[in-house]
Amino acid sequence: MSRILLACGGTGGHIAPGIALAQRLNEEGHESLLVVSRKIVDTQMTAKYAGLNFIAGRGRGFGPGVINKLLFFPALLGSMFSAWLQVRKFRPQVLICFGGFMSLAPALVCALQGIPVLVHEANRRPGKAVRLIARFARSVHLPAGVRIDGLAAERQHDAGFPIRQEIFLSAREVARKAINFPLTGRLILITGGSQGAQVLTHWVEANLSQFASRDVHVLCLTGAGGRVGDVRTENSIVRFEAFCNQMGSAYSASDLAITRAGAGTIAELASCRTPSILIPYPLAADDHQTANAQSVAGLGAAELLSEGSIEQLSEKAFAILNDKARLAAMRDALAMLDANNRWDEMYVETLQLAATFAAKNK
Repeated sequence: MSRILLACGGTGGHIAPGIALAQRLNEEGHESLLVVSRKIVDTQMTAKYAGLNFIAGRGRGFGPGVINKLLFFPALLGSMFSAWLQVRKFRPQVLICFGGFMSLAPALVCALQGIPVLVHEANRRPGKAVRLIARFARSVHLPAGVRIDGLAAERQHDAGFPIRQEIFLSAREVARKAINFPLTGRLILITGGSQGAQVLTHWVEANLSQFASRDVHVLCLTGAGGRVGDVRTENSIVRFEAFCNQMGSAYSASDLAITRAGAGTIAELASCRTPSILIPYPLAADDHQTANAQSVAGLGAAELLSEGSIEQLSEKAFAILNDKARLAAMRDALAMLDANNRWDEMYVETLQLAATFAAKNK
């Protein structure tokens, strides 16, 4: 049995692949520990996984702003001490980092102790933490066609996005019942990712009469502290929820999703064959969400709309919703995207490195 440490906190896009990998490790008899942050999103996402082991680590992002950058370095020392205590107690044989500010301290501590470090980047523009960790990691797993300059080619590998076991395509009727929506009428899913997106919530609020007149239901996920409650008419339910712990059913029940363009969201849309309009978060680091969305839209699996053109969203959303041929074409493209979402190589390498480390340190 191998002991695998996973650093994956801070956002849903970092936590979700860590959970997916831990699920598979645990199924095959290995021991895993997931280091997450103390943010609300981490608490919400991890609450339903009683069979997995989580620990709240310490970490701080690098910026934006001069003050944040100055505070980063003393915070890093505290984070490294916290990570050292975790590593000393758990004694991992390999560390997998999924990017973000929670990855850096565990990566540095493990590297200093000779514990193999792997890093996974889901976005098409690698973030700061990934670019730094990649310099000393044993291997780096990236989206197909993405590479980090200055790294040896043999250390860089194509990898998909690990999908949690519960995120899969289910029958529309079953999914609608699971999230308590009528079987009749069309359903739009609105989600700004794990943090929510006020611009999307405001769009829903501004179009309540449109949904009612078109017999369209809406599930709008607003994020921590966001609006909750139902707006009901004779033929339409618009539901505002802060968080949904049945995302597989939410995707499968929906005729169209309007979402941000994080790599995890895109992979889950593909897994559940949910056509979408992707609205990248304009302040995302290195504008990586736009790069993600452009790649998927280029395959015909989604529509790309910038937040600056949000006034076009109503026309575009209802046009797609009424175009059965276009929706079918999107689903076909999503099926192809999902078929190419492979991450077995990363899993196999993880266990190989763990076995080698264990043999050397008997």
